[in-house]
Amino acid sequence: MSPANEEGFMQIARKALPLVFRVSPGLFVFEYAVTVLDALLLVLTTVALRGFFEHVTGLAVGSVSFGSTLMSLLLFALLKVLDEAIDGVANFIGEYYAGKSNQAMMNELNLKADRLDVVKFEDPEILNQLDQAYRGALNVRGLVHVLMDIACLYVPYFVFMGLFLGRAEPLLTLTLLLVFVPVLASHSLRSRYYTRLDDRAVVLRRKEEHYKDCLTARAFFKETRALGAGAFFLSRYIRAFKGVQELRYRTELGSQRVAIAANALTLAGYTSILGVLVSLLMRGRITIGSFSAILAATLEMFAMMTEVLDNRLGELSASLGQIRKYFGFLDLPEQEYGEVHIDEQKDIVLEEVSFTYPGAERSALSGISLRIAAGETLAIVGENGSGKTTLARLILGLYRPDKGRILLGDAPLGELASGSTYRNASCVFQDFQRYQLSLRDNIAISDFAKLSASSDAEIQDALAAAGFRANAQQMAQGLDTLISKEFGGTDLSRGEWQRLSIARAYYRSHRLIVLDEPTAAIDPFEEDRIYRDFMELKKNHTAVVITHRLGAVRLADRVLVLKEGRIVAIGTYDRLLDESRYYRRLWTAQSKYLQ
Repeated sequence: MSPANEEGFMQIARKALPLVFRVSPGLFVFEYAVTVLDALLLVLTTVALRGFFEHVTGLAVGSVSFGSTLMSLLLFALLKVLDEAIDGVANFIGEYYAGKSNQAMMNELNLKADRLDVVKFEDPEILNQLDQAYRGALNVRGLVHVLMDIACLYVPYFVFMGLFLGRAEPLLTLTLLLVFVPVLASHSLRSRYYTRLDDRAVVLRRKEEHYKDCLTARAFFKETRALGAGAFFLSRYIRAFKGVQELRYRTELGSQRVAIAANALTLAGYTSILGVLVSLLMRGRITIGSFSAILAATLEMFAMMTEVLDNRLGELSASLGQIRKYFGFLDLPEQEYGEVHIDEQKDIVLEEVSFTYPGAERSALSGISLRIAAGETLAIVGENGSGKTTLARLILGLYRPDKGRILLGDAPLGELASGSTYRNASCVFQDFQRYQLSLRDNIAISDFAKLSASSDAEIQDALAAAGFRANAQQMAQGLDTLISKEFGGTDLSRGEWQRLSIARAYYRSHRLIVLDEPTAAIDPFEEDRIYRDFMELKKNHTAVVITHRLGAVRLADRVLVLKEGRIVAIGTYDRLLDESRYYRRLWTAQSKYLQ
């Protein structure tokens, strides 16, 4: 979103308020009802303080009794204690509600991310926005809380004080403008400073986090140590850290200049109020009691003004840019689906499909036309960067083509309901994930709804089919064994982790399975067994197998050969060896390493 199109403060507030209110409507109303009561008690305390000062003045000249003065003191003390108690209740509820609200905002963001087109996560700008949005999610409640406190606490109190001061001298009310206006103006200017800071610093912050992981995260530190690259990553971390700090320093410098100017005008307003009060006292327009009460109330106003406009709105200014990114991310267009439901197995048809990654100059795939028959096993081969994985993601429906179309039977992929797009597909990617979960959950997450309706036997079958053979000592708790050194569990070799990812794919109910280099971390003998077992298990299901190991393609019905994003050959294994020079060259190059 360009600066010219950025949403204003009130637009952001109108979005934030219902979102925070829906977290717990009853608790929300109760919290700010208590806040209104707190404002009322502040007002009554000021009135009681004035009454006490009047009684003390009267006691000094003998016009009121000591008992009456004592009662006025007790009334003031009682109201002050009640005010402190109510303020404590409001703070407790506020902390509790903030936790619930922050969780709800993060949930909303995570669900939104899950509904986006997957290809958006290939765009660095989207990743930057998501990083800022996660920070903003934790400030949405703060925005609403400040606004509600202003509406329910500060505005009622300042309106009363305006009337209170106006009764003594109308000029006192006008001087309040010198308190409000400068600080409100400075808040608007400072929010712009911090928005620019966040936009400039987000890439540096992401680099800072990455370099820190390279130094300390378990996935990186062994290789970093072996390479002796610790000093390198430390220098990069320091450079990114200093870059963020330099930007923050410049922002704070400009922001504080604005704040100092605003505070100077605010101080001038309070000095004017005090001058008017002294003048009124000297001319006998107000009593010493009223002077004392108004002076105490003025100091209270100054403290509250500093709290809400300088401190709380100051903090809000620093986070407003991130809150904008949060709502900007929630407004991103989502992956579109249709309403067509397909439950039976169908042919997959690609018609002149082309695809380019965000920001890339060259297409990853161009003019791909292909029909994969229902129940067929298709192997896809080609050099690195030929487009194999991209084609697999298009077939799975994770990416949508820039040109051309993909059909499941006669239905274009874009017209399918979300359930029909993903529900009947399973996959194993080369860059498989190592989930820090129990062994059971590592398998069941591929079809978690199925877990409640099935026994552990199906999980055991999937593990056996994938050749997962962790020893009994390592898996002392069976399927409940935690697979995570970080959380006190056990760990697996890369090969066993890959078998686990294959078992995960087998466990999921599917009619289409895509295997993208599923045995890269497994030795060739075990690989051959896994592929042969796979052909037994797949039955009549459609399968797409991407592999560099050309021996595995012998089991496929057809072989598709990609080069630089285009189909250069397609046919049976034997036919391609006879007719495709490029395929023979791939085969010969790998055969040298198998002899």
